[in-house]
Amino acid sequence: MARTKVFVSYSHEDRDWLNRLGQHLAVLERQGLVDLWSDARIEVGASWEGEIESALSEAKVAVLLVSPAFLASSFVWSKEMPRIIAHADQGMDVLPLILRPCAWRLEGALARLQARPTDARPLSLVSESQVDSDLSAFAYELAAKIGRSPAAAPYRDASSGRSSKSAERRRGDLTGEWTGYYNQARPIRLWVHEDTMSSFRGTMEYPAEGTVTFVEGVVYERGARDDELWAQIHSGTSEVHHIAVSFKETGYQHKGRSAISFDGEYRAFATDNDMTGAWFAGHRLVGPFTLRRS
Repeated sequence: MARTKVFVSYSHEDRDWLNRLGQHLAVLERQGLVDLWSDARIEVGASWEGEIESALSEAKVAVLLVSPAFLASSFVWSKEMPRIIAHADQGMDVLPLILRPCAWRLEGALARLQARPTDARPLSLVSESQVDSDLSAFAYELAAKIGRSPAAAPYRDASSGRSSKSAERRRGDLTGEWTGYYNQARPIRLWVHEDTMSSFRGTMEYPAEGTVTFVEGVVYERGARDDELWAQIHSGTSEVHHIAVSFKETGYQHKGRSAISFDGEYRAFATDNDMTGAWFAGHRLVGPFTLRRS
């Protein structure tokens, strides 16, 4: 049976978080890329056990909304998690999303998994804009795992949740200083401080204005050049640009003389030492940029 659903396991005390995740995944549902399923779809009088098993049989990914209430839920741990683990053994990805601080690493079934957001930082501990940034990155990751949008493949093996050995050989570490220009005239400097193969973090500096922003990004094995967004930056890039990256500025580290829009994002193709792309506002290409690693 083809796996097309995204199964969400959560405590009903965290229903507001379920709704917020659903808002960020709505664009994928609208495009027919994701069929988001939770027990909210079980109708009155239906067999909940049968409905859950049917949904898991069709799920490509299970998302766990982890919180103290999730860890304390007898229903989650006696009814859902045993089934989720069984389907994970058949190839379903399991992605924990940490909502609130809790001792989730004490639960062996969770401790073996790579939690989201990066560094398992609970969503409740950050600003509202950072929550939206983290959930946006999560939506991009789900899109990449499905393999159709916005890039063809992430830098992680979708079936095992581990970085593929061939992918590791194909690209190097992105960490370091990248310097160049936005719109051919505005100097910019990207510092990548942390690279986990599928994502990265750093800062973007605008030296002329003294502005520095925080950056979070996603790394893909290759860009889908027939995708309408990536095709806009494909022209002029060569086949040696063998990975694609997208990254957003999430807030100020230092607010200089210029204001930064945090609504758009950068997309680029990259080699080990060159990055060529553009800044997008939604689907609109606003300005190109080029960077070279120092």
